[in-house]
Amino acid sequence: MATINEPLVEAARESSGLATVYRALDDLVDLYALADAAVVLEVPGFGRQVLHAGRRPLRRDERGLHDAEPGLYLDPPLDDPVLSRLMLALGTLALRHDAGAASST
Repeated sequence: MATINEPLVEAARESSGLATVYRALDDLVDLYALADAAVVLEVPGFGRQVLHAGRRPLRRDERGLHDAEPGLYLDPPLDDPVLSRLMLALGTLALRHDAGAASST
């Protein structure tokens, strides 16, 4: 029996760390019927990173995410501080994991 988490777990096993974050953002959009989701990260050594559901670029950045504080940004907003902290942790780990994988090859 398939669960909603299987695609996310598969991405974590078989893809890059960033692919896992993007998959998690896409899953949030689907699960909560959101219009949009993004996570803003500020990780030493990587600077500010904005990861956007669907891997869409922030061309005009109407929501001001390039200047936003680190956090999870959902449209419409969903007040879940645990989810926000988990996404920040996942994004930070993903960046560090992918950088470590790249430097070891």
